[in-house]
Amino acid sequence: MIHLPELDAFTAPFGECGLEPLCVTFRLRPTARIVSYDPIHLDGLLARAVVECATKGRLLPDREEGYWIPLPLKMLWQEPLTGYPLWAASVLYPVGPHVGDVYVRHKRNSEGWMHDKPRLVTRNGPWMERRLPTPTCVCDVYETRCIGNRDAVRMLLETFTHIGKLRLGRMNDVEVTAADFCDREIYLDGASLLKPMPAAANLLPLWPDSPSLVGWTPPFWKPSLFRPGWRAGTVNEPVDWFAAVPQA
Repeated sequence: MIHLPELDAFTAPFGECGLEPLCVTFRLRPTARIVSYDPIHLDGLLARAVVECATKGRLLPDREEGYWIPLPLKMLWQEPLTGYPLWAASVLYPVGPHVGDVYVRHKRNSEGWMHDKPRLVTRNGPWMERRLPTPTCVCDVYETRCIGNRDAVRMLLETFTHIGKLRLGRMNDVEVTAADFCDREIYLDGASLLKPMPAAANLLPLWPDSPSLVGWTPPFWKPSLFRPGWRAGTVNEPVDWFAAVPQA
């Protein structure tokens, strides 16, 4: 794990923060939509805000090894060999009326004056035209659960104007209020997972379907940090494999 002085200096006060269960509410503009193949992770948003604030917008170079990015959240588990943390924060989930949709992005070939090619091949190669359907969710309000410091979480989240991909999820405001959650209710809602869970953490009361590689710690998109586990939304119930086999 990579430690940077600027990250350690900016996050040093987090170690002395008081922690409590919190409910974070994101209110979006009426025409906004969340564009993403995966749910948005609260700890991912906070990690991005920490990096931007600590580096003054320069961000960090991509390395095979991850960075140590402390957050004003409770740590549910820490990977023994690497030290990567599992933070007490759920994914964002829609509240109230919502509907699924598809947002289609179009990649068109450039006009002739924008390049020096006599003829563009648009069926394949770098100039190929594409239509990229992306799942979206249309909803005005999203919530997430965490155990953290109210003031620090609010301060970091107020640096965002949009959430989700393509800057289509324009925010109206964000509200951080006290709640009454225990540790298990941060990552489990009934039998459904509210955040990705690595199998090695051994925090689930039951064994769901066979694990697959998942991102479970910020940044969630980084393949070198993937571990066997379960995605958010997985139903945490035992599987009767004998009953699942078709009877002759």
